[in-house]
Amino acid sequence: MAVQKLSINTVEYDPLKGSSYIPLPKYLADKKAIINPKNEDNQCFKWCLARALNPVVEHSERVTKELRKQAEDLNWNDITFPVPLNEIDKFERNNTDLCINVFGYEERYVYPLRISKHERKDIVDLLLISNDSTNHYCLVNNVRKLLSSQVSNNQKSRLFCRRCLNSFRSKEALDKHKRYCNQHAAVRPEIPEPGTMLKFKNYNRS
Repeated sequence: MAVQKLSINTVEYDPLKGSSYIPLPKYLADKKAIINPKNEDNQCFKWCLARALNPVVEHSERVTKELRKQAEDLNWNDITFPVPLNEIDKFERNNTDLCINVFGYEERYVYPLRISKHERKDIVDLLLISNDSTNHYCLVNNVRKLLSSQVSNNQKSRLFCRRCLNSFRSKEALDKHKRYCNQHAAVRPEIPEPGTMLKFKNYNRS
């Protein structure tokens, strides 16, 4: 017996990473929960982090000289731009006061892409949006406004678990939930289509 033919197919691994400016879809812009940096480079991740730590009231989307200077207060050693998701662990190791969460967006639905393993002083939430040619990081400055319509019809203030996007009315309830949820990977919840009926038959497991 002999090998008659051997074929090897390869594909270049290209991890998700943020690059140049993309306008927000109207649905997201109307929520007034996101700062979208108007960068002309591939460093939107940097400008989001600098803005999160140095908020301003007006024109927060502008990449100003002051913002560039403030960004240098962070440790960017060995970080490449545009920043792929798999380099954020390295950034967190460089900057031990920060934890970074990244969410994706598709068809009016926000879902977790990367949730930090750490509980730290400063929590930064980012949204990674995309078009046909590039990806772009935005800064989420109000998680409740961003997620409330897809999680709960209750308009009262809610606290969110960033790992599974469930919402809770009190910090005590959220902390109790996180003790279990933190043992699992972040997931994208799949919601049944309207009119779909779910059935549970294994009553012995309830």
